[in-house]
Amino acid sequence: MGLGHETGRRRSAIALPAVLAALALAPPAGAAPAVSPAAAARASCPARLDPSSLASAAELRALNAKEWSYGPRPTGSPAQRRMVAWLERELRAVPGLRVSSRGFRIDAWAPRSAALRVQAGGRTLTLPVASPVPYSRPTAAGGVGAPLVSIPDAQPITAANAAGRIVVRDAPPGSVPLGVFAPGALGFALYDPHHTLDPAATFEGDFLNYNARVQDLRDAGAAGAAGVIFLKDLPRAQLRGHFEPYEGRAWKVPGVFLGADEAQALTTALQADPGARATLTLRARRPHVTTRTLLATLPGRSAQRLVIESHTDGTNAVEDNGPVAILALARSLARLPRACRARTIELAFPTAHFYQRVASPRRRHGGAGVLARELDRAYDRGRVAGVIVLEHLGAREYRAVPRPGHPGRELRLSGRPELTQVFVTPSAALRAATRRTVVRHRLDRTALLVGADGTDPGRAAEHCNFGGEGTPYAEALLPTVALISAPASLYDPAFGLASIDFARMRAQTLAFGDLALAMARMPAMAIAGDVLAERARRKAGAAPCPADI
Repeated sequence: MGLGHETGRRRSAIALPAVLAALALAPPAGAAPAVSPAAAARASCPARLDPSSLASAAELRALNAKEWSYGPRPTGSPAQRRMVAWLERELRAVPGLRVSSRGFRIDAWAPRSAALRVQAGGRTLTLPVASPVPYSRPTAAGGVGAPLVSIPDAQPITAANAAGRIVVRDAPPGSVPLGVFAPGALGFALYDPHHTLDPAATFEGDFLNYNARVQDLRDAGAAGAAGVIFLKDLPRAQLRGHFEPYEGRAWKVPGVFLGADEAQALTTALQADPGARATLTLRARRPHVTTRTLLATLPGRSAQRLVIESHTDGTNAVEDNGPVAILALARSLARLPRACRARTIELAFPTAHFYQRVASPRRRHGGAGVLARELDRAYDRGRVAGVIVLEHLGAREYRAVPRPGHPGRELRLSGRPELTQVFVTPSAALRAATRRTVVRHRLDRTALLVGADGTDPGRAAEHCNFGGEGTPYAEALLPTVALISAPASLYDPAFGLASIDFARMRAQTLAFGDLALAMARMPAMAIAGDVLAERARRKAGAAPCPADI
């Protein structure tokens, strides 16, 4: 299906002989019109997926358990390689699916150990570390020793206050009012039939302060700091393996995270002895490895592709279980006759979400950014219709609550689903179809959003941020629907299968399978909507999305 359409003037200009010839071939009055076998088959095609063809909640749980059996999957790690190999075997077993892969050479992150000793008031404290900062600078076996300096989170790290010192710095989660997700702010619709989302309530998570940690590490390196110790307000048991930021950059300083108890002990020691020193030891390797993106194609009547995507690297059971949902969709869609898939379905499983710089040193796009650039070029040739991104399905909501008798807070399940965010590029038809799908499947606590950043009419893309893996496709001005949730536990491997509501995951998977079938039938121009105007503005020289820090 191309992007062009025939005008009324062209239709009225059909030559009279052609009209007469068509009439001569018409069946006699009252006769049943001739219908080709292919057209008859298409007429019987379902508008939505047969729910019985999709994996049950229990089966999705089993698939998630298999994926999570490999453990946390930093980009290029042995765990990610094993998970991708398993996924590839499962995809190759789906009838009619053509599977391929492509590799990227990266310097992966392989931590071995981290330790912290503090000398204060004539005493030595050994404080267990929750996690090293990914991609931070390893130390020699004996560590690096230096005076400690506490620099508040709101104060910049500079050479004047940090050179030659180990910086101690609070790393609080970010927060925004839930009202930002409502229509009139970032939203165009909100499905919350039970009124569980209070606009004045707080939406909180480390992801909202991600850029602050990136800036801290950049500044500490530029300032000549000896290291950075980030203090968290959650217990170490919930922070083991905490993974942020995940730029893939080699930071110029060693860094670690401390849990709430250790953070209080360090803060107390530093308050009692402003001249306290510490020895920070971080042992890690940066092995040069190949990490793979998987692609799987399910042919349809048209060669024009609808892409369904999710990354394969992740930190816990919900980050990212999108590949499991897409595998279940692949099995369901493959049961349909080819005539019932109006467009070719391409299933994409990019790598390097946790190594963000494979596409460009100036873009946080990972393997998705590489694919987005390829699809951008193919879109202009009419070979791509749109993209659906699925991340973090079935997430259950965790709330931070006080720890009686202990410092800080701890994450506990609230009993509600996590807020689901669905970003849709500017197309009235695509947004309406997405909203209908959400309501039909009763996906409560779902915010339908125009973007996660402010509007800038001067840019080619008015919104550049889609909250996660959908961002590179939005930046590439591709028609995109991106589902994501952002639970407070997102960066923490301590949270396993209990963090997923598998009935909700199944409902979301079925809903977006239905949306994929609907998009496969929609005219390409309807899917595109105002994206075509954005692409025209880009071609005319409008500013692109800004580079990352």
